Amino acid sequence: MEDKEIVAKMIAKDFQGLEGLIDSYGFAICQTIYRVLNHPVEASYRKEVENEVFYKIWSNSSQFDSTKASLKTWCLTITRHLAVDKKRQVIRQLREVPSEILPEALAWQEPLGKEEFLALVAILSPEDQLIFLKSFFFQDKPGEIAKDLGLDVAVVSNRLARGKQKLRNELLKEGRS
Repeated sequence: MEDKEIVAKMIAKDFQGLEGLIDSYGFAICQTIYRVLNHPVEASYRKEVENEVFYKIWSNSSQFDSTKASLKTWCLTITRHLAVDKKRQVIRQLREVPSEILPEALAWQEPLGKEEFLALVAILSPEDQLIFLKSFFFQDKPGEIAKDLGLDVAVVSNRLARGKQKLRNELLKEGRS
């Protein structure tokens, strides 16, 4: 089934359009979700995000504009945004979970406690917070972070360096070093 036919059927609320979309782009959509929600603690949210993605594509199919992007690009953009939103939500929830409940793999072993680190990182922009959490909490490498967030490795490295300096200055202001 061609993209035009898929979109036309989804706009007409014909489930064959959704089936055609799943056949054509379902694997790429799931792969994108798995790349963003790539940690064990996030695995249980993958199916939820997948359902949200297909529902959002289905309900917003009339907004698709083939002059701006291909159907695949439009779908994967929606997918990535929803998956990143879920990742941020999971990270926020982790802030609220007492450390005794966290699995061993996530136990914080640095001199600065997990709660202190999360409170300190809160001074950064939301995207920089995500970069820091992926780097220092989940131990992802800059290349993995760049791939997950669709950024250049140099951008991630620069944000980490600037963020470290900002956090260092904040600690100095508070009288800790």
